[in-house]
Amino acid sequence: MCDLKAYVKHQDREDMILEAVNLIRTEGDEVILRNLFGEEKRVRGEVREVSLVKNRVVIEKA
Repeated sequence: MCDLKAYVKHQDREDMILEAVNLIRTEGDEVILRNLFGEEKRVRGEVREVSLVKNRVVIEKA
């Protein structure tokens, strides 16, 4: 299984916002993340990086 950690990038800083992410989808200008426990986060921005090797997704804030 490949669960990701989600990070939000703003300027030169990356902050982790959610662990065990198993769903990523977009709606308009929002990225919606959901983890194994049903917790959901919505971030205005764009997916900048998905690394399955590093188990991470980076979203750049709009």
